[in-house]
Amino acid sequence: MDKRKFKSCRNVHVLASKSLFAALIGVSVLTGCQSNSASQSEVSVVPQWITVAPTSSYLVYGVGTAQNTGDMQQAKLAAQESARLALAKQLNVTISANTTIKQQADDKSMTFHIDELIQSKVPSIQLQGVKIEDEYFNAQQQTAYALVAFNRTEAVMQTELSINSLDEEIAQFNLQHAGNKTLTLKRAVALKERVVKRGKLNQYLQMLQAAQVAMPVAARKQHALADDILNNISFSISADSDQHGKVRDMLARALTSQGIKVTEQAADFELRFRVDWQDMSKLGTYYSLAESFLVITEAGEEKAHFNAKVKAASSFQDTAKSNAMGKLADKLGQQLAQFIISGKS
Repeated sequence: MDKRKFKSCRNVHVLASKSLFAALIGVSVLTGCQSNSASQSEVSVVPQWITVAPTSSYLVYGVGTAQNTGDMQQAKLAAQESARLALAKQLNVTISANTTIKQQADDKSMTFHIDELIQSKVPSIQLQGVKIEDEYFNAQQQTAYALVAFNRTEAVMQTELSINSLDEEIAQFNLQHAGNKTLTLKRAVALKERVVKRGKLNQYLQMLQAAQVAMPVAARKQHALADDILNNISFSISADSDQHGKVRDMLARALTSQGIKVTEQAADFELRFRVDWQDMSKLGTYYSLAESFLVITEAGEEKAHFNAKVKAASSFQDTAKSNAMGKLADKLGQQLAQFIISGKS
């Protein structure tokens, strides 16, 4: 092979090497660009709601976070719960700044005691219809995020429909011709339960920052009639011994001060009682301890039995006993309300 041929071959080899090198550089540059593009894409998919919660005229949003401590599913659930709490807190904070709901009683009555019991029986309305809108997990920070949404407009409409349905039920109650006293009381209590549930639905509306629904005239009249029936339940009181005549009078006065009707004749129920007293004094202070045993009868039939213990103190012996009887009457008022609601002690 002469020198010219060798030189030509070497030039071809050099050109081929340069072409391969250029190709490798191109691939490297392309790969780098793709890697950089993927990194930018990963950054771009981080949802905006993590830093700025969405806003809406009818939806309320909540954002929650939770650290992954080894269980990814548990972290997601914790983030969802955190978001629900953030949403509920957002509603409560907004409302507490404007209105405070308080229930006050000017004076105690049988209706007051019954309302207290029904309030404790009827559950408060819970926030329902919260939906998970989106979730995100930051692998670098090992943090789970959750976005939940609550349709306030839909909740308001459903709550208003529930209140209107209760108003129709209340207006249709037949309280005047129930047939007997026991049935009349049961119907009056059932009506009161609906009124209490209605009130809690209205409180829920207020939490949702919506106007409360006024009770229609027909329902208000039925509610007033139920209160009248319950407030006019009458009791007669008889002691187990003539020696307890004074105690009987003290109990009657104490119950009357609680708004409970006490009568000598034609009472709806009879209270037969026994009270055991224990009096003591120490350093000029008198202590009076009383334990009562009471039986409720209706038309001669025993309906319920009650037992209560109280203690009172005063610098005067008679005042200590009177204070003890007042406490006893307060407990008895609650027990009588329980009897009226459930028919048992």
